[in-house]
Amino acid sequence: MIFTIFDLDGTIVNSDHRKLTRLDGSLDLNHWRENCTREKIFADTLLPLADHWRAIQDIRDNFIIVCTARVMSGADYEFLESHGLRYEFMISREEGDTRGDAMLKFCKLYELANKLSLSWRGFASRCEMFDDNLEVIDMLSASGIMVNNATACNARESL
Repeated sequence: MIFTIFDLDGTIVNSDHRKLTRLDGSLDLNHWRENCTREKIFADTLLPLADHWRAIQDIRDNFIIVCTARVMSGADYEFLESHGLRYEFMISREEGDTRGDAMLKFCKLYELANKLSLSWRGFASRCEMFDDNLEVIDMLSASGIMVNNATACNARESL
């Protein structure tokens, strides 16, 4: 059993038209939430790694996990389905969860490993992850997951 983990924004989905960054570099969450309408979600585009996702989603014993810091809406699920992106497990932020992205993803993946009756080490050794957030990359790499920098992967794929 192999687990391929994909983040969404900046990894599979280009949602930059919905983002507003503050002067300190942080995301303006209020602006993001206001722009999470179905119309704007469906204006998002796919990044090159989406082709990799589709290429591996039917491989036997390869399970795709979406691991996003988004609060997922019905339109988000529809968007993935409309682009033929299938997954076995969805990990996302619950409304009101204010943990940083790295801690959120680590904790949610740890919970999934427990649900699958796998030790963290056994789970992490079977994972390959794609994420664009450097804090997520650092934390999950340090915890034993092989994490690829999605920004670099998408740049290579678009050449």
